[in-house]
This record gives sequence, structure tokens and C-alpha cells, in this order.
Amino acid sequence: MSKNEEKLVVPGDKVGTSEEWLSGEGTFEDNGDIYASQFGLLKFDEDSLEAKVKAVNPIVKVEKGDVIYGSVFMRKGSMAVIMIEKVENVSREVKEDVEGTLHISEVSDDYTEKMKDEFLVGDIVRAKVIQVEPTIKLSTTGKTFGVVRGYCPECRKSMKFERKKNKLYCENCEIRSDRNISSVYGNIKLKR
Repeated sequence: MSKNEEKLVVPGDKVGTSEEWLSGEGTFEDNGDIYASQFGLLKFDEDSLEAKVKAVNPIVKVEKGDVIYGSVFMRKGSMAVIMIEKVENVSREVKEDVEGTLHISEVSDDYTEKMKDEFLVGDIVRAKVIQVEPTIKLSTTGKTFGVVRGYCPECRKSMKFERKKNKLYCENCEIRSDRNISSVYGNIKLKR
């Protein structure tokens, strides 16, 4: 195999020796031999002299600036905890148990008095990531961010958006509800 060709490897495949290459991303060294640590494409980087394995289907990592979809898991006085389920424009789901916090100051450009008036537990929100270290912090400021699917507080069925009234409506319970509603409410295909 020429050094510029990419070869598919699986974890445990020997890809080189430490005399030829340094162990790079997706590899590990053991007793002078370099092995693949993940399923992917083997590439030899001539500049850094590293053997690397680029994952074919990598785990999604949430980064600053990403737009995410998640469900409101918990609400406290001035904060909501959101379980991040998807990063926009990435086909693979986020690994389990990735959560972000949304502080009341990041809910809207306008003054927000009570978090309980903006989100209910279970609502699906579209938010942007504004910080990843030491914890993930989210923001729903901007008209396309906020609740993209809301659920009735009584029967837990999906609510319809009444644009004229700017409220969510449950056809089953005939309840109307204010929320921090995204301008793309109902226009996003979500599994649930």
C-alpha cells in the first residue's frame, strides 16, 4: 500500500511500527507496534509522521456554535436542563446523556420573568451552543430558536401552533399555552 492510499482497518489491526511512524489519532502503540483503535480509514501523514485512523462513522461531539435539538429534562427557577439528542446537519445521533443548561438570561432577547412560562418538561427545543467547557451552555435567543415541538401539560399530546394568537393549542384538551416558540415550529421532522 502506498503511503497516500487509504485502507479500511478495524480495531486491533497492526498499521505500522514506532520506528516508521508516530501513533496518531485513532491508533495506539504497544511494544513498538502501532494498532488501530477504531474502525476507519488508515492514513499516513507525511508532515507529522503519524499513522492515523479517521473514523468512518465518528461519535458526534457537541461544539461551540452548533445548533442542537434536545428535550427539556428538568426546569429549575432560572434554568432548564436540556438533553441534547441531535446536532443540526449531522446524520448521526449524539451519544447518550449529553446535557446542556439554558439560563433564563439566554432564553430571549426580551426580558424573561419565569422559566416555567417558556418551556415545559418534555418540550423539544432548537438551541445554539454558546459554551462547551467546563459545561455545555445553550441559548434560544433569535426567532428560529426555542420550542419546535411542544406537548400538552394535561394529556402530553403534541400541540398545534396558532400563528395568529402566537400560542400552542391542544385539540384534545382545548388548552392554549404560551411558550418560547421557534419560528420553525412544526416545520422540522423529528422522531418521537
